Amino acid sequence: MTETAVEEIMTTPVLTVAPDETLSDAAWAMRDTAIKSVAVIDADCEPVGILTSTDFVQLAADDVDPSETTVEERMTTTVETIGPDATVSEAATYLLDSGFNHIPVVDGDVVGILTTTDILRHTASTAPA
Repeated sequence: MTETAVEEIMTTPVLTVAPDETLSDAAWAMRDTAIKSVAVIDADCEPVGILTSTDFVQLAADDVDPSETTVEERMTTTVETIGPDATVSEAATYLLDSGFNHIPVVDGDVVGILTTTDILRHTASTAPA
């Protein structure tokens, strides 16, 4: 049996922001699209960071003014990516081992984002009844 590829279950389109955008602008974009993470990309569309709803919890705890702080100042810069041809099992193992809940899917440019919710939804839909 062939494993499902990440590209079949990833979230698309992926919401992206520039590093120089304010956290406030990023938060509004996330809220308006009901997305819990954004890929931060540079002028060449290369991923340089990720910003998640979890980061906003830390921002609140740190009493950061989101209208005066850029995404670049608070994004996670250790960006691991996965290719669209990777299997869901490979991605799930990586996310479990790393403790991350989101991983950008890159095929030259950022083409999607894979979340633990995507994996759970896939698992639930393919599980025997």
